Amino acid sequence: MMRNIHEQHVCISEKIKIKIQPLKVVFPSYYGKLYAEEAHALNVELQPDELLDAEMLNENVVNHVLRLSNCAEQAIEAIESEDKKKLSAVLEETKALRDEIQTLQQIIYEDALTKSYNRKWFEDHYLNSDKQSMRDNGAMVMIDLNKFKEINDTYGHIVGDKVLVHIAKKLKEMGGDVIRFGGDEFLVMFSSGESVAKIEEKIDYMLVNCAKKIFKVDENTFKVSFAYGIAAFEQGSELSFVIDTADKSMYRHKRLVQ
Repeated sequence: MMRNIHEQHVCISEKIKIKIQPLKVVFPSYYGKLYAEEAHALNVELQPDELLDAEMLNENVVNHVLRLSNCAEQAIEAIESEDKKKLSAVLEETKALRDEIQTLQQIIYEDALTKSYNRKWFEDHYLNSDKQSMRDNGAMVMIDLNKFKEINDTYGHIVGDKVLVHIAKKLKEMGGDVIRFGGDEFLVMFSSGESVAKIEEKIDYMLVNCAKKIFKVDENTFKVSFAYGIAAFEQGSELSFVIDTADKSMYRHKRLVQ
């Protein structure tokens, strides 16, 4: 029996990686189907916010595409015929569709627990189409909570979740884009306008404030800290190199604070 929920999801993900490796294209619906099957095989009961409803997602996407296509056709007809009334109706339909698409983007791009961005958002907004290189100049901060597994094992996953939500909220105050990269790891992305020195100053300030926060569970109390690593990058930098640089920097910091 796997020790915790995180390990269960890691196990499921690794099994799916093997299954989809030969495939050139993997649609969200198929990934969701595989995930549900593997979870069932391991007797893991998925919570509603742990997996996208593939059927709902597909239905919404198809509906939006059809409506968008219909709006485009009507707009062309209205422009060609100079029908202002019809063009006005198309405009209202397009505005409503835009609002629905924004809601759909939130479902696709948001981490359900912490309300920060997820890996999909990171890939679509910071990487080139090859998904292997950086789109622009900037800096990546990698965050890893210290002794988070110990917190989960001692106080339970509900408390652990509250810690993650708290950390994500504090990270957002730094002004960068916060991505939950996996488990208790976060990325905070900054544009080239922020110097590494300034970013480091913000993080150190946050660490000081984190040390003042006391979590209480029954009669027990504990504090939370984290290690961080910073990697500046340029347009076209290999993602693997940037992550490796930030990761090594983070573990150097982790050894210093522990």
